[in-house]
Amino acid sequence: MSSTPKFSFDTTVTPDLCGKEPVMNPTAAFTLFQNAAGLHAEEIGNGTAALAERNKYWVATHTRIDFHEHAQLMEKITVSTWPVWRKPNAVRGYRGYDIKSGDKLVAEGVTEWVVLDRDAGLVRFSDFGFPADFEFYNELPFGGKLTHYHDEFSDSDEVYTFTVRTSSIDIGRHMNNVAYVRAFLDCFTADEVAQLPIGTMEVRYITACMEGEELRMCKKAIDGGWLLGARRSDGKCAAVASVLLK
Repeated sequence: MSSTPKFSFDTTVTPDLCGKEPVMNPTAAFTLFQNAAGLHAEEIGNGTAALAERNKYWVATHTRIDFHEHAQLMEKITVSTWPVWRKPNAVRGYRGYDIKSGDKLVAEGVTEWVVLDRDAGLVRFSDFGFPADFEFYNELPFGGKLTHYHDEFSDSDEVYTFTVRTSSIDIGRHMNNVAYVRAFLDCFTADEVAQLPIGTMEVRYITACMEGEELRMCKKAIDGGWLLGARRSDGKCAAVASVLLK
């Protein structure tokens, strides 16, 4: 079993990772980072199946990605991820990520995550199950800074209604993290997503959504970009995102 602090894999920017223009779109970066975390967890022995045997599962609670350069259609890229060490009594962990094409930095990100016991709730970092010889790589992009925006929206901010359907559900039986990203970006037109110089996209996941739920997707202007919200029927947000321009 490997104890390498950084996990990397090579891939190609295929058409499914692009939008209207032949470059990797923001959703693809969230997908690749999620995949990298899952693959690395399997390699070090705390993947989905291993946790399930212990009645546990991990959940991403907050992700920020900074976009630096475009990755073109069919360009070869390397995706890397690494967890950082936390105090034994901590209940929130952090992972760093980056996407590179040779020496070109395409994107970098940070995810905050927690592990939950289905009976006892939050699991402390010391009980999570990293290999005894695991070497942590203790650096995070942009210093690991995450922003907590106020999730207050009015009816006038609503753009459209999103219904959680089959394609949004993952093995946790709730709406997948990347499905929220797709839903948030649908607050813009395809031309806008292709042309906007997006510098940062950040998503805070608040509560899980199940199949059949209706979410009112909201958008309002803030300094430097937009704040987005996925409002439930009670007016509270299941997730909040920001899109900031370079």
